[in-house]
Amino acid sequence: MRLEDHAVAPYIRNADYAIRPPFLLGERSLLDYIIFYVQEGRFDLQVNGQRHMVKEGDLCLLQPGDLHTIRGLDNTINPYVHLDFFYNPHRADSFVTRPGQLDMAPYASYMQPRLHDCESLRIPLKLETPHPKKMRDLVFRMIESWQLQTYLGMMEANQLAHEWVTALFKAYMTPDPGTLSVQPFLNWITSYFAFRISEPIKVEDMARRAGLSPSRFTVLFRQHFNLSPYQYLLKLRIEHAQELLKDGLSLQRVSEYCGFTDVHHFSKTFKSATGVNPGYYKRHRE
Repeated sequence: MRLEDHAVAPYIRNADYAIRPPFLLGERSLLDYIIFYVQEGRFDLQVNGQRHMVKEGDLCLLQPGDLHTIRGLDNTINPYVHLDFFYNPHRADSFVTRPGQLDMAPYASYMQPRLHDCESLRIPLKLETPHPKKMRDLVFRMIESWQLQTYLGMMEANQLAHEWVTALFKAYMTPDPGTLSVQPFLNWITSYFAFRISEPIKVEDMARRAGLSPSRFTVLFRQHFNLSPYQYLLKLRIEHAQELLKDGLSLQRVSEYCGFTDVHHFSKTFKSATGVNPGYYKRHRE
């Protein structure tokens, strides 16, 4: 499978909180994806012949064609989302499969492409991403928006799903060495920071993307930008904060959008970098 051959256009088919006593959902296959979060309890998932024990806080992804059973071992609450990741003109006719539906050949036109078949992505059943809280909260927001069953609610839910899928790909996609090698070293850094300016950014993640050890990456980064990665990110965040303050945003919003832990931390850092506190800067903006 080549990702380039498929347009990412999430389409949520069903989204809810399953609240159940111990249960067994019999074997079935899938046409679409299931985002499966464990809010309470424990589950025994049998997927393609392998057993997985999942517990509170685990976030899982079941993929199209996965033969699976789901057993709740005690009282459980699990938010879930059934959705297509990729555009399919027949998506409105597709459906959530039921126990006993194993042969999907008659419904091949509805079947979503499988990320399992993509060489540049290796995604396990139990997800481990750099920002698990963000991924979980996006699931909650998807469900909340989709259950409004309004045009805007479903539009927002699918937009949140797009953000979730993008974060998933960022976490698991293998960089193309050929693409990186034809560019001057670290030319991707500015856009990398810009897209993640509100998120925690780790040197280890950037070093991995560059194919270097963290220590070697830091040395070369400083040679390239005359700043450490932390100093460079802080510089970008302060510049972005100045633009947002000029636009009249509140200190709370600017603090959140620029990745500071709270308004106090933002104010202290802003004054240290610019010589004035953000409230003064906002009042005297040109």
